[in-house]
Amino acid sequence: MENDIIFEELKTEEINQYSNMITIVFDEFVGKDYSKEGNDTFKDYIEPINILERYKNGLSKFFIAKCNYEIIGVLETRNYDHISLFFVKKEFHGQGIGKKLFQIFMETIKNNNDIKTISVNSSIYAEIIYSKLGFIKLDEIQEKRGMKYIPMEYILAPHID
Repeated sequence: MENDIIFEELKTEEINQYSNMITIVFDEFVGKDYSKEGNDTFKDYIEPINILERYKNGLSKFFIAKCNYEIIGVLETRNYDHISLFFVKKEFHGQGIGKKLFQIFMETIKNNNDIKTISVNSSIYAEIIYSKLGFIKLDEIQEKRGMKYIPMEYILAPHID
């Protein structure tokens, strides 16, 4: 199946599709753990106009997986050291798409000696997924603006020249 899947960076004309795909997966797996305030906060973050602003400011990187021109997986990072969004459509779970998106992201930072760790505020649902990728839990469940999350980090191996 992976032969049918294309991995690339997001294009501006795909921002609406990107936002819609995240909304679907968020509602199915994450939103139920959030209060109304948390759902509203998250939905505001993934509004196309806000994604476009992050896209244009250059501080965020957007990696996507597509199957038949449809976005089926996303990984968005901020400042190259924080994962801000990471979602894969339900029907593509367990096929290594998230792992491949993470590997592509790691490839983009491998020569950056300034980055020592990658942080993420994992949803309760995604904690096991991040653990499988090598992230470690830093603390118990936190809540900010109605969004529940688990702070986690991935420690990069030191570069040897």
